[in-house]
Amino acid sequence: MAASAIPRFTHEEFLDREAQSPFRHEYSHGRIEMMAGGSWIHALLSASIARLLGNALEDRDCIVQGSDFLIRMLASDMSSYPDAMVVCGKANFIDRRKLVLDNPVLVAEVLSPSTEAFDRGAKLAAYKQLESLRELLFISQDQPSVEYLQKGSNGWTTTLIEGRDAVLSLVHLQVSVPLSDLYRRVTWDEA
Repeated sequence: MAASAIPRFTHEEFLDREAQSPFRHEYSHGRIEMMAGGSWIHALLSASIARLLGNALEDRDCIVQGSDFLIRMLASDMSSYPDAMVVCGKANFIDRRKLVLDNPVLVAEVLSPSTEAFDRGAKLAAYKQLESLRELLFISQDQPSVEYLQKGSNGWTTTLIEGRDAVLSLVHLQVSVPLSDLYRRVTWDEA
């Protein structure tokens, strides 16, 4: 018996399907993939980074969003829901429903065992092609640790920020985030 071909969709077909679906999906090269569910710690960290950034930027022309909006990475033919993002200035929506934009200055992803390889691989490569993006955070669920990627004049640099006493300094946004605040409500069960 011949294997059936995996169906391919245009980005507009994906958006039409996504608008009708009770579940979230991501889009990559014509394929639609259901998003994995998150853990309690994942949800705590996603909400915490959005809250901390929102509080720090409340008097500036920047908006912090959680995972309700898609980022379109046209050069990589991908669309993804980040765990949090920051848009400064006017949001550049690229769809009629105003659910997809392409101009974040910061993206935060809370790493999950089921998605970490994709987040650090194809998704990272796609994010790096966004002209507006200046800062990217990979937040660990397993320990107080944030991998901070910053775009400078010589390309992207990576810094690992570890420990509850450490402070994440976002150069472009000029915001400091103590890891003690980010991980405040996170507890790990003793083995």
